[in-house]
Amino acid sequence: MQVRVRLDGRDHFINRIGRWDDPIAHAKASAIAAQIWCDYQEGILDASFLSYQPAVKGQEVGLLAALKQKAEQNRQSSTIHAYRVLQTYAKPLKRRSDVEAFIKWMQQVRGLSNRTISSILMHCRQCSGNNHHLFSHTLKLTKRSVQSDVLSTADIQAVLGDLKAEEEWFYPLFCLWISTGMRNAEVRGLTWDCIHWVEGEILIYKTLKRDGYSSRHHVWGTTKTGKQRVVPLTPLVAATLREHQQQMQQLGLYDPNGLVFLTPNTHTNVYDHLLARVWCRSLKRCALQPRRLYAQRHTFLSHALAMGNSPADLAAAAGHSTKMLLETYAKPTGRLLMPSWVAA
Repeated sequence: MQVRVRLDGRDHFINRIGRWDDPIAHAKASAIAAQIWCDYQEGILDASFLSYQPAVKGQEVGLLAALKQKAEQNRQSSTIHAYRVLQTYAKPLKRRSDVEAFIKWMQQVRGLSNRTISSILMHCRQCSGNNHHLFSHTLKLTKRSVQSDVLSTADIQAVLGDLKAEEEWFYPLFCLWISTGMRNAEVRGLTWDCIHWVEGEILIYKTLKRDGYSSRHHVWGTTKTGKQRVVPLTPLVAATLREHQQQMQQLGLYDPNGLVFLTPNTHTNVYDHLLARVWCRSLKRCALQPRRLYAQRHTFLSHALAMGNSPADLAAAAGHSTKMLLETYAKPTGRLLMPSWVAA
């Protein structure tokens, strides 16, 4: 049994209400129709009709299905986590009070941080059609400070020197990473055909992303913005990649269209857990505080800004808007140049 609603010349259906011969199903249909008419008259109609869809075995079918579809498409761990949390909650989210109860459950029962809850609500909001207002929130979030992620010039030289001496296999990767500010998945998915030696640049248009359903599996995808961009190569990085190419050729691992960086033993694509171990080992040997892998992107962009590069040019190379670049990556680097004057 279903409810049919005709709005602006289009039919909308509310499904899974029950059997035609079930009087309870008829009562539910009447109540749903009355709620839709009431909301329409008050100007608060949910045009997606997701909020009127009845729960099946206590679960919000419409939102769950939309979240599941999104998770299967982008295969990102945050989307998959949001879907699984809502599936575990197993209660419909029809009104603002339902969402508030959901938030309290995530805080008290699941012990999730406000930042994680905010991410889950964001995914729910994106999958709830015109009913997105239910998932707005006023959670207090602690703003992350990435200033500590930025290495000084001396720190960079120390780490690269250590990697070259102690982690020769991975040195070309980290040299490229901290010299271009590429994203993790872009480094993983870099192939030799994307390096334009004559032009002295790298074309970035694809990524090798971790599959949220299986951390050991990676899938090809586009860049974060879906657009391609070009990153210049410094002479040092170009020479380092040339040496790396020759080493790959000697080992019989070079493929003109293959991955630039491989694991040392299995010769498959590199992954964050492996690179994080190498990165942390080097920082420890250099007596530097632990930093996440993404510190290399923060370090490059912060130093590039401090050197006087145009924010617009740098944003284009980084794959960001200028506003996002300045808000996120304009961090102190120790490169402050003080003005000086001469008395007349």
